[in-house]
Amino acid sequence: MSFGSQFFICTAKAEWLDGKHVVFGQIVEGMDVVKAVEKVGSSFGRTSKPVVVADCGQLS
Repeated sequence: MSFGSQFFICTAKAEWLDGKHVVFGQIVEGMDVVKAVEKVGSSFGRTSKPVVVADCGQLS
């Protein structure tokens, strides 16, 4: 159980998450940033370098 928040940025199908998580959003601009984050990702869920999401706005 997690009392924090977490999110996934999926760049490919992730069928093992079906029925387990709420899906929302899409990339409208900044796909280059997503690709840069993807490059430091791993198959076990941790990044090889710290990734910070800052000044991201607010859902409305």
